[in-house]
Amino acid sequence: MKILIAGVGDLLRRDDGFGPKVVEKLEAEVPSNNIVIEDYGTSSYDLIFDLEDFDEAIFVDAMNHDGEVGEVRLIEPEARKMDEEEVIKSISMSLHETELQLVIDLAYSLNILPKKVSIIGCKPKDLGLGLGLSEEVETAVEDAVRIIIKKVYGRLK
Repeated sequence: MKILIAGVGDLLRRDDGFGPKVVEKLEAEVPSNNIVIEDYGTSSYDLIFDLEDFDEAIFVDAMNHDGEVGEVRLIEPEARKMDEEEVIKSISMSLHETELQLVIDLAYSLNILPKKVSIIGCKPKDLGLGLGLSEEVETAVEDAVRIIIKKVYGRLK
């Protein structure tokens, strides 16, 4: 089983850098030849093209949910089949933006989405321009790393 752990987000927009920060931390802690840990930043196309090589994808991203700022949630999204017109329209999306649900729906529509997909999402506090995570989201990086290690190694052992 080949697993992709994909960090997405923009390091120049404060808490949107959550995904890249988590994968940076994971790279030092999760050695395995069947796990690929990659920071995709804001590159939707690179992410979409890589998905077909994996059995499972775990996306790590800042995302709004009804919890508290800094709360990390494990979400198993539903993919939606897009019609041809929607696929064509979404292919023209910006190369420098990653809307995760759109990536999931497009990959599903192109029959390249891995069988298992989950999102490790953290509620952001500040998405304004600037470097560095808010204190709450910085603390959440460790929570996300623990969740991912438990999720991945809980099945592999």
